[in-house]
Amino acid sequence: MLQFSVISTAEGSGLQKATDFTTETFTGQTITLSDYEGEIIVLNFWTTWCQYCQEEMEELIRFAGAKEPNVHIIAINVTSEESSENAVKHFVNQIKLPFQIGLDKNGAIAQKYQVIGIPTTFIINKRGEISKKIFGPIHADLLFNEIERIN
Repeated sequence: MLQFSVISTAEGSGLQKATDFTTETFTGQTITLSDYEGEIIVLNFWTTWCQYCQEEMEELIRFAGAKEPNVHIIAINVTSEESSENAVKHFVNQIKLPFQIGLDKNGAIAQKYQVIGIPTTFIINKRGEISKKIFGPIHADLLFNEIERIN
């Protein structure tokens, strides 16, 4: 069974605003966080070589299949930590991830979010605030509970 730890970034109205970013996908499309204003975001940082990341992809797929329409998953591959961009593309195509994959080619997005280990997941509320930061692998049930709590 997956183990995880949860750390709230703040309580009450003192939540930290999520830092906006724009990144590319494999198809050359762009993902800009602020385009999802007013919606809940599950922002996940991962790599292909991370065993916990591989395991949590199944949980993210399960969550994606049953989530509410105004909840979006954005999975940011920390491509700067990968052996090659092709390895990431192969991994994504092999397991057919049903959510957007952004490429953090130089590690700048992970740095903005102060990601010190992977996987790390942020839940961003409808006001664009980070309501939860989760270090380590996540479980779909945890995401369902957190989304229900902030919705």
